[in-house]
Amino acid sequence: EMSLHHPREVSLALKLSQFPDAVQDTLDTLLPNRLTEYLYDLTEVFNQFYQECKVIGSEDEASRLLLVEATARVMRQCFKLLGITPLHRI
Repeated sequence: EMSLHHPREVSLALKLSQFPDAVQDTLDTLLPNRLTEYLYDLTEVFNQFYQECKVIGSEDEASRLLLVEATARVMRQCFKLLGITPLHRI
């Protein structure tokens, strides 16, 4: 079960919920930059969350790990839709 207490958790969850709309907007307009803009915004929101919310060892660890995993899945799907193979290691 996920619980959202911190404002950054809420912001991240809201941004993740916008993914289907971003995909639909990209399909409707045939402009892939709409999806890249969403991905950029998602990374900004995630970084704010990660800076302000301790994940490992916090009281909300399980819930926050779910947010991290959901973010990773959405990012992977964005990369896949854009034809980008992400690097897992440099």
